[in-house]
Amino acid sequence: MAKSVENGYGMPLDVWDVTKENVPKKYEGGSVCLRNLYNDDFSLSCIELFNDCGLGVDDEMRLYWDPRSSSSIFKLLSQVRA
Repeated sequence: MAKSVENGYGMPLDVWDVTKENVPKKYEGGSVCLRNLYNDDFSLSCIELFNDCGLGVDDEMRLYWDPRSSSSIFKLLSQVRA
């Protein structure tokens, strides 16, 4: 998977939103895509996750890879309301 992303191909992956720790929500591969951008930054796109959390500019989140579950873990840490 890592080589495909490095080569510029988008890869589907699973993301768990653990913002509400007692009610985690899973976003599955088809709706989540990780891409390597032209400047070697990475882009994670998951419109459903962004909309569900009401994410906006300057919101702070944590995202990491969990090898035990072979998925990414997302947590919203703080949110700036307009």
